[in-house]
Amino acid sequence: MKISELGLNLIKQFEGCRLTAYKDSVGVLTIGYGHTKGVKAGQKITQAEADEYLKQDVVTAERAVNKYKYNYNQNQFDALVSFTFNCGSGNLKKITDNGNRTLAQISARIPNYNKAGGKVLAGLTRRRAAEKALFDTPVKEQGKTNSGAAYYKKYTGNSTSLVDALTSIGVDSSFNNRKKIAKANSITNYSGTAAQNTKLLELLKNGKLIKG
Repeated sequence: MKISELGLNLIKQFEGCRLTAYKDSVGVLTIGYGHTKGVKAGQKITQAEADEYLKQDVVTAERAVNKYKYNYNQNQFDALVSFTFNCGSGNLKKITDNGNRTLAQISARIPNYNKAGGKVLAGLTRRRAAEKALFDTPVKEQGKTNSGAAYYKKYTGNSTSLVDALTSIGVDSSFNNRKKIAKANSITNYSGTAAQNTKLLELLKNGKLIKG
């Protein structure tokens, strides 16, 4: 399995993005969305580089979660990837008891991992609560249609640009991806015309844009 946009947004929400290297709460040099590998004091990166680091780091967490052969739904998987991204594969092994605990038992233990340096941190407490809430949410509550199609997050901004609106909610706004989205929403022969983009933007603003 791979993390969804919802899961990525959860990670971004709590990690935040900083383009200049800094020391985290336990003194580890960090940059971008919690990236730590090879970071040097005073290092600066671009937003594109931060996004690329996140993609690389999330793959590592995905592999760790996929190692345990649970029948995850997407929300459970996303929550555990976020947990692993923040806490590491060692704590994932502990929380799952090396794959021997039930999903319900794992959920009950997520809030316990809210300490750094032996101290309870409010930010970690909020993150664990959000991960547990996502883990416990049935997928059918996440904007699924009866046919199984899922909607993108509703856009609430004021932009009249489909590209800007998609980008603002963390969705790939490239032409090729917009073409896939258009096809999923019954717009054939998508060429990026104003009329086609306006229709897609209207669906996005109403929370009715089906994922491509």
